[in-house]
Amino acid sequence: MDDIFRGTDDVVKPHLDQWLQSGTGLMAHNGIDVGIKLRPIAQKEFAELGEEFKKTWEGVYANAPDKPVAWTGVINAYAGVDDNDYKAGKRYISGAYYLCYPVSIGHVHIRDGQNPYMPLEFEAGFLDEPADLASLRWSYKHSRELVRRMAHYRGEIPSGHPKFPEGSAAAARGECDGPEPIEAEDIVYTEEDDRAIDDFHRDVVNTTWHSLGTCAMKPREQNGVVDSSLNVYGVQNLKVADMSIAPSNVGANTYNTAIVIGERAALILAGELGIKSV
Repeated sequence: MDDIFRGTDDVVKPHLDQWLQSGTGLMAHNGIDVGIKLRPIAQKEFAELGEEFKKTWEGVYANAPDKPVAWTGVINAYAGVDDNDYKAGKRYISGAYYLCYPVSIGHVHIRDGQNPYMPLEFEAGFLDEPADLASLRWSYKHSRELVRRMAHYRGEIPSGHPKFPEGSAAAARGECDGPEPIEAEDIVYTEEDDRAIDDFHRDVVNTTWHSLGTCAMKPREQNGVVDSSLNVYGVQNLKVADMSIAPSNVGANTYNTAIVIGERAALILAGELGIKSV
């Protein structure tokens, strides 16, 4: 995908022409051929996630066997931190991962009810909860082990990895001739290595643009904004019906959920207006 992401106009144009003519080719592709959902199943994995994850496991995952902690996959492009490490003409794959149900929650509030132009009070809340750092740390380690065993693996670009202490066995190895054997030992990380991973995530973590929940449907005493009929608490004749009403993450692209909310909103409005639904 680097031809499209980083190529000059003459390189991109044939791909664009193919897509416009037939809807096929790289322009019709998201660059992701493989991905899996990660969820701890062994005692060793729970130990890696640590005590800071225990409460989250019990509250979010233990009774929901279909919920993954993270998604990880391979992007067929250079998605590194430092663009200076990108070399035109080479082919890259990038390991990527994200949390499906992060527990860190931000907020958006108005500052002045009389002045709509006042800047909002906005806090993203990324990584406020230690459990999210633990989950990302675990996801990084597992993603790395998967990628370095893939047939196309030819090493690591150090700038795309944490800055491990000098002499660390976890340090990125640079280029190599081929993948690790399937039966190779997993990389062993020290506590100092773990801190380097956490610092790396604090520096580079980003949103997947599936943001939601600023008008969450839940009880007012739990900081909810709308009730089960989409009415905004404390305001007359105002309903909200979009992804902002979701009280927690849906762990997926939000399109389908948005459609369901819209359909349900139509039924609620029809009922209140005395319109019979088919």
